[in-house]
Amino acid sequence: MPKKGKPRGTAGRLPTGLRPGEKSGDYPRLTMRLPKPSVALVKAMARAIDAPAWRVMVAALHAYMGEGPMLSDEQRRATRALLRLRL
Repeated sequence: MPKKGKPRGTAGRLPTGLRPGEKSGDYPRLTMRLPKPSVALVKAMARAIDAPAWRVMVAALHAYMGEGPMLSDEQRRATRALLRLRL
């Protein structure tokens, strides 16, 4: 019997990396211990810019080295607001 309705896709985000054709799952894993406020900051930044935490960390490293963009004023305000809400 033929199926009815829309075909189902895969669940979740696509495993995209920094460059086309890369998958983030193929990147080496790095584990760090961070103080709770730092973890909260990374999570709030990720939510403010609508990106996964690993992309926030990559962007932060590049910005620290002077090779990448920093957060905009609007993204900073959103991050601070999210930290106050503890989301």
